[in-house]
Amino acid sequence: MESETIINILLAGIVVSKTIIFILAYQLVKKNRVLKTEKIKLEEVNSELVKQSLDIRNYVEELKAAENFKTKVLSIASHDLRAPFASMESLLRLEGLCLMGRWELETFFESLRQEVGKSRVMLDEVLLWTESQLRDSIENKAVLNLSAEIDHLLDQFSYDIEKQGKTVHNNIDQNLYLNINKPIFTFVVRNVISNAIKYGRPDGVISVDHIKKENGECCVVILNESEALAEHTIQNLNYGKSWERSRMANSKGTGLGISLCKDLFMRIGGIIYFENKIGKGIAVTIIFPKGSCELASCASEAPLLSS
Repeated sequence: MESETIINILLAGIVVSKTIIFILAYQLVKKNRVLKTEKIKLEEVNSELVKQSLDIRNYVEELKAAENFKTKVLSIASHDLRAPFASMESLLRLEGLCLMGRWELETFFESLRQEVGKSRVMLDEVLLWTESQLRDSIENKAVLNLSAEIDHLLDQFSYDIEKQGKTVHNNIDQNLYLNINKPIFTFVVRNVISNAIKYGRPDGVISVDHIKKENGECCVVILNESEALAEHTIQNLNYGKSWERSRMANSKGTGLGISLCKDLFMRIGGIIYFENKIGKGIAVTIIFPKGSCELASCASEAPLLSS
């Protein structure tokens, strides 16, 4: 009898133990499910936080870009575009205007005409650059004769070239054609030529050459006789976001033209590279987008370059 009682008690204990274990296991599974649910929620929250963090970073970058854009435009407006107005203002205040000879007046008005022309060009370039910043892509390519376009741009600086006694050699092959956005091409090359004239040695030589590299890149190298630039200036020109160069004698400018050129040219896959050439001067290499150059079989036959 006692043995049966003990057995019953043991059986009851086993049943109770299994019941408790089952309840505990159930609670554990339930808790585990709750934890998994909470983990999923935490992962979702974390993912959302990461997304928000990236959005904030992108927003900050956009704000920086907008601030940089505003700074550049204001700098141009406050300096480059005001230059001709300052000249006209000085003309209107000139008490001895009536005493000036014909040659002096012609010289003064020619200088004023040049200032106004440069400001008009700068305004067009700023508008072009501004428009490019508001577009996702830039197309509108045209086939250009590279040598003829260089000659046309050099003609625009004939007054400054003659005034400074410089000699310019355009060594570009007359059969070479370029498929590129013309306003951007003009913007970039004109600014590089302008700086070569502005900062080059008086009575110096400026040469424009074409190079085709082994990797297929088509380049124009504009070399001007000038004093070598400091290494940190070269680094800033090639890798910095803007160019600030000390003003040289009889030269004015903020260097923003080159900064805008780099921004705009990069949008179509182009590169502008500066380097000192020992004993020669400063070379600016304009690397055009791949596949944009082609040599025609004759000077009168433009190649069919793909857009």
